Amino acid sequence: MAAPAAIPRDGRAARGHRARLALAGALLELLNEGIERPSAAQIAERAGVSLRLVFHHFDDLDSIYASAGDLQLERVRTLSQPLDPILPFEERLAVFLKIRARVFEYVSPVRRASLRLETSSAEISRRMGQAYRLARDHALRAFAADLSSMPASRSAEVAAALDGVTSWEMWEFLRSRRELSVKQASRIVERMIRDLLADAG
Repeated sequence: MAAPAAIPRDGRAARGHRARLALAGALLELLNEGIERPSAAQIAERAGVSLRLVFHHFDDLDSIYASAGDLQLERVRTLSQPLDPILPFEERLAVFLKIRARVFEYVSPVRRASLRLETSSAEISRRMGQAYRLARDHALRAFAADLSSMPASRSAEVAAALDGVTSWEMWEFLRSRRELSVKQASRIVERMIRDLLADAG
C-alpha cells in the first residue's frame, strides 16, 4: 500500500481530509466496540459531524469502510515493528509472539466485520489482501535466517506452514473457536513455530 497522503495545504481540502479521517476513525471505534454494522448516523454522531457531511465526503458506506481499512493498515504497520534479523532465535521468537498477539487482538473486531463484507466489496477485499500480505511478510522476515539455512524445496514448504500457523485465521480459531486466552493461544503458536523449524532442521 502506498504511504498515506499528506494533509493538503489548501484550507478547504485540509478540512475535508480531516473530516474523512474522523469518519474513518469513528467507524473503527464503533467496530472495535462490537457494533457489527454501524449506520451512517452512528458514524456521523461518533465523528461529531452531520449526517449530510458523511455523504458529502463518501459516496456510500462501502467507501467509508475502504477509508477505514486504509487507516487500520496504517495503525497495524505502526504496531508491527520489524524484528532485527540478527537477534538470537529465542529473542526473535519472543518478540514476534508479543507483536503478533498485540496486533491480532487489536484488529480482530474490524477483521470480523470486514470478512462479512469482503465478498460484496472489491475495495474491502483488496484491503484484506493487503492486511494478509503484511502479516505474512512480517512472519517470514522474522524467521528469514532460519528458513535460509534449509534446502530451497524444504524452505518453501516451511514458509507456507509458518504463514498458516502465524495467521490471523489461526489466531481467531484459537481465541474464538477454542476460547483460549491470549497467553494460551500464544503458547500454541509458539509450539507450532518451534516444531516447524526444528523439524526442518
